[in-house]
Amino acid sequence: MSGTPIDMANWPRRETFALFRRFAQPQYGLSARLDVSAILRRDAPGFSPYLACLHIFGTALHAVPEFCTRIRGAGAVQHDRLKLSTTLRFEDGRLGFSYLDWQPDFAAFAPQARAALDAAQASGAQVPGVEGDDAVAFLSCLPWTDFTGCDHPFFNADDCIPRINWGRFVPDAEGRSSMAVSVHAHHALVDGAHISAFLAAAQAAADRF
Repeated sequence: MSGTPIDMANWPRRETFALFRRFAQPQYGLSARLDVSAILRRDAPGFSPYLACLHIFGTALHAVPEFCTRIRGAGAVQHDRLKLSTTLRFEDGRLGFSYLDWQPDFAAFAPQARAALDAAQASGAQVPGVEGDDAVAFLSCLPWTDFTGCDHPFFNADDCIPRINWGRFVPDAEGRSSMAVSVHAHHALVDGAHISAFLAAAQAAADRF
């Protein structure tokens, strides 16, 4: 597996890391709203608000180093780049997954992401994980629901892959639109301040559209 080992002896987070690894359920999350008005106003041939959402969350994940940190044995590693694992729904109703290479430039990211999603959809194979690789984040869209909270299954107490969900676009009386966003992370690696920084980075990325 990839990742740069963290010097645990000199890591400022080592005590917090040790504390939350003692918990039976150290994963936690929160939900907030994100303004997506700029995304929905964008008028360009072939533009996909869904791909835009994937891109802004990839941008936010890479903007906060804690979201790229993973537990590895008794220590931790830092990744430079994550894959985005996003859910998809096959025509027969089964759940599937695709794995996307995030790139800082949306114009470069979008066509490659669309091709990967189309290939996963055509394959009909569920492919539930990237075997042996934790340089990934899990993303899922719930376009049918404007939720106020969300929860996730985790493999075990050391499962530290971030989970990001977003819901239905909802217009308001002023002509703006927002969506619910749920973020789950492992408390040994990520605190509330880091989730807040993630949401701020996602909002800034959304506003740039």
